[in-house]
Formats: sequence, C-alpha cells, structure tokens
Amino acid sequence: MEYLSENLWLVWILAGVFFLIIELLTTALVSIWFVAAAVVTCLVSLAVDSFLWQLVIFLLLSAVFMVIFRYVYKKYIKPGRDEIKREEMLVGRSAVTAEDTDSFGGKVLAGDVYWRAVSENGEKIPKGETVGIVKADGTTLTVRKIQK
Repeated sequence: MEYLSENLWLVWILAGVFFLIIELLTTALVSIWFVAAAVVTCLVSLAVDSFLWQLVIFLLLSAVFMVIFRYVYKKYIKPGRDEIKREEMLVGRSAVTAEDTDSFGGKVLAGDVYWRAVSENGEKIPKGETVGIVKADGTTLTVRKIQK
C-alpha cells in the first residue's frame, strides 16, 4: 500500500484502465471522459504530490471532458440521428399483416413491434401478407401489398 501512496501515477493509470474496461463493456460512451481525465491526472501526479489536489483535478477534468465529448459526439459523430424517429426508419422495409388491413386500419408486425397500419390505396390486405412500408405518421404506418 505504501508503494501506491508513493507512486500515485500508478493509481491514475489503474483508474484509467478500470474506466476503459467499463467503456468497452458498455460501448455507450458513459465513462470515456473518465479515461481521458485519469490519463491527464496521471501526468499531473508527477508534479503534484497531494492526492487531494489530484482528485480535485481529476473531477474537474472529468466534467470538462464530458462536456467536450458530448459536444463532439452530438455535432460530428452522430449528426441528425436524434432527429430521425424510429417509425421513419421503417419506411422502405417490409412487414407482415397481423390482421386484415384496409384504409380504415389494421395491424402489421415490423421487426418485433406491432404497429397500426392503413392500406395505401384502400385495398383490403388479408392477415399474413407481406407488405412494404411506404410512409410513417406518428404510430401509424402506411403499407402497400408486395407483388409476388
């Protein structure tokens, strides 16, 4: 234990590795800023002997890196993705009617979710038919029978 108190840089390396493992296991960008803060704090620990000051620096850097990473992620890595609604991503895909569907309504199974559906041209589409999704409006999908 005395070895760690004399070599605090190793504590920060271990903390960085710990947070990196968490990040790799979650892949959701929940701890990547802690990794960066631990690396910088490791370098700072070579000049600052007080663990309390190192901890303060680590916490401040974590907050700064979190703000920076969130900005970069939203602006450059995932632009526009948040604006695309789940139902809009279904357009162009196929589904299977879960009940008879016409211009007044019905249900389709798209992936593993049941959606309200209406027939595009008003024709009755029987249960079990494969349909193409041509439009999404809220929780209602407009579908068209796929010609075989």
